[in-house]
Amino acid sequence: MGFPSFYYGVILPKPLILVMQLLDCLQQCIFISLLQVGLLQYQPTPGFSSPPDPVASAIKNRLQVARFSTLHKELRNGEESVCAVCLAALEARHEVRKLGNCSHLFHKGCIDKWVELGQVTCPLCRSPLLPKGQTCHYYM
Repeated sequence: MGFPSFYYGVILPKPLILVMQLLDCLQQCIFISLLQVGLLQYQPTPGFSSPPDPVASAIKNRLQVARFSTLHKELRNGEESVCAVCLAALEARHEVRKLGNCSHLFHKGCIDKWVELGQVTCPLCRSPLLPKGQTCHYYM
């Protein structure tokens, strides 16, 4: 026994390879042309990082971050707190963000991801994330 010493590969004729390369080049030229004209919008490939959004950064800088253990005393007695984004319970050790208008609490990572997706309202009640006096000049 042993490994075979030959290769079962597909060999394409040279003219077919050249036609495929030409079609690929044409596709890229059309894609770039549509981007330049504005008929197509670029969407980054998932898994690759995109440049930071100035609106998201401004919102995250203005939202309060605290440990849930310091904020849960303000909540009504007996009310279990759940992050509406991930639906997991908020625990004393978690870092949370308290929204400006509605005072809803969310895991810091969850609401940050929500903001990075371009959302500027509360996931629960749709009120603006920041109070009127703190609104970003980028939106509203």
